[in-house]
Amino acid sequence: MRFNTKKRTDEENAGIILHAYEKGINYFDTAPGYCEDKSETIFGLAFEKMANARDEFFVSTKKMPTEGGAEEGIASVKKSLERLKIDYIDFFHVWCIRTWEQYELAIKKGGLYEGLLKCKEEGLIKHIVVSTHLPGNEVSKIISDGYFEGVLMGVNILNFRFRWEGAVAAQKAGLGVVAMNPLGGGLVPGYQEQLKFITEGDETPVEAAIRFIVSAPQINVALVGFNNKNEIDIACKVAENARPFSEEDIEKIKQKMSKNMDVLCTGCGYCESSCPVEIPIPRFMQVYNEKLFCNKSEQDMIVLLNNNRQWGILEGVKANPKDCIKCGKCEEICTQHLNIIERLEEMAEWDG
Repeated sequence: MRFNTKKRTDEENAGIILHAYEKGINYFDTAPGYCEDKSETIFGLAFEKMANARDEFFVSTKKMPTEGGAEEGIASVKKSLERLKIDYIDFFHVWCIRTWEQYELAIKKGGLYEGLLKCKEEGLIKHIVVSTHLPGNEVSKIISDGYFEGVLMGVNILNFRFRWEGAVAAQKAGLGVVAMNPLGGGLVPGYQEQLKFITEGDETPVEAAIRFIVSAPQINVALVGFNNKNEIDIACKVAENARPFSEEDIEKIKQKMSKNMDVLCTGCGYCESSCPVEIPIPRFMQVYNEKLFCNKSEQDMIVLLNNNRQWGILEGVKANPKDCIKCGKCEEICTQHLNIIERLEEMAEWDG
């Protein structure tokens, strides 16, 4: 979804894909709607030139669950195949699950999942997988239901504590795990000076963030959004030299994050069960982190809060900051002694 379609032609962008393949990258992710709906078409131009090596690379695309159900899902698969110019899709995602209701819509009788099963029986897709923005514990529940063969989730060195439970559950279940937003959706390259503490030796924060995902045994694919050939070369260099992260390494990262970012919520979740009005405090604190970490303005935070309500970790929440009764239970249990009530009051003002 990072193709520059304003300054480059479709053919030039396809050339970036061919460069990635020549460098050894073999997993290519796209979706309808990406890049003004040009992404699948761009990949198709590249895949035509890679046709003789079709069994050497993997293709991933997606479809959101809708009331259109199975028939709409089948039509989406066929349209993607036509634009991608391939005979089958390796990994087809039930896309962008942000609430439990969306998940139930996908798997119900006559729903998207049923349509994808038919496509799998016909050989149009190889594996049915899920793409989700849910927190780790809810990802674990989806995995335990057993419908999917893999999971695509937003996880990186900055937020992994919030999602790691899902990655671990998937690994234990034998599912593949693909990490989207390994650079925090642009947060890491945008704030490299502030993130020097995550590095080792002479590596940059971008390299450190990629190394974390590439090396983690719980993650199978690092889904890096490339904009040019140089970014591909950097990521490949990191991948070639990355050493595996042990459980001890991961624990050290947690400690390092706490030490250097002690004003940020780590998403441990202890406070959530303490709230008598059931505000999902860790989710709101994750959004508030951006104000502290990135020095965002009030207007920036209003926009960010709204975006997270539509597409992020606040989608579907029922209790909000304005519902806080200031009982103080969350602050009593907070391991970092954060001023949660004050932050919720501020977020209530952003909410209008």
